[in-house]
Amino acid sequence: MAHSQINPLLIQMLTGKDAGESPTRSALPGAYVREIFRNKEQLSPIYEKNHHMFTCKSCSRKGKYDVGILSVNSEEVVKDGDTQKHIQMTGYFRCKHCNEAGNWELPNSILISIMVGSLPLLGGSESNPNVSFGKNQLFDGTSHQYATDAEEHLLQILKESPGDAYIWNRLGNLYQKGNRPELGVSVFEHSVRLDPKQVESHYTLGDMLAQIEDFPNAGYHFRQMLLHAREYKRLPAEKLRDMLAIGLRELFIMSDHTDGEVSILPTPEELEASAQQEIQPGPIVGMEMEVFPDDVETFYPLAEIFMGLRAKEIPLRERTLNVPKVSKAPVKKKKKKRKRRK
Repeated sequence: MAHSQINPLLIQMLTGKDAGESPTRSALPGAYVREIFRNKEQLSPIYEKNHHMFTCKSCSRKGKYDVGILSVNSEEVVKDGDTQKHIQMTGYFRCKHCNEAGNWELPNSILISIMVGSLPLLGGSESNPNVSFGKNQLFDGTSHQYATDAEEHLLQILKESPGDAYIWNRLGNLYQKGNRPELGVSVFEHSVRLDPKQVESHYTLGDMLAQIEDFPNAGYHFRQMLLHAREYKRLPAEKLRDMLAIGLRELFIMSDHTDGEVSILPTPEELEASAQQEIQPGPIVGMEMEVFPDDVETFYPLAEIFMGLRAKEIPLRERTLNVPKVSKAPVKKKKKKRKRRK
């Protein structure tokens, strides 16, 4: 019987309940899990699928797994000559038979892929898009061979800080990059339940839901992203603007496809619920602005409005929002009367 390849500790931390050693997808909390899993082929993977046959050392059973991108730390390989030790994989996979993780016998196909991928470095013309050279690191600078190792590291951090929505977002990114969107969406939902102002999680939820054409829910999360952007400090200003601009473009496209049923701007109800009444859509609507869906930078001025004071962190020469200056009424100067000469 094939297992769902889900870490029992993840379920325990998401739900507070023990789901056994081999939990199923039904144990994952969240409103969008089933929808995302059912339509996952519509989602554009961050990394293309890259399957290899592995043998689990824990149960000696074989299985085919998506390893994602193979990254090789060439500097470390040169130091100790151990290539296998310094191979990292972005794909998230556990043993289909016993649900163990990280205890693998690496197949020769992995080493062959790396050799082919190194040909351009040796003057060859062929390249392997599934191989890169360097070191993958998490946000805290740690580096791990398997995505399941990185998962365990993040879950241990969350044991100490279970309410840290940002760390939950990092874990969701790990699953998303590992081509496990059903795990990712459950964690992103948990992240925004803990902190409704977790802008990055709202953005990713909006993006995932837009791809499977759940436009009403996608629109909601993109608008929540806009509402809380001015308070979000976890991203550099330029990256925050890029994210907002992409979300605004998606809102524009969804509104067009639904004949305006999906609102581009936050609704009055959303403004009131988020206590962000100072963001008034009226003046924004009245602004003269041309946007083109195929040019995300045309959404920069609108993105900068939602950034509030954070937009001032963008170098002046790179800002795009031209706030019209209030013209003052000209002051009439009194003419001095010339004295007539007698």
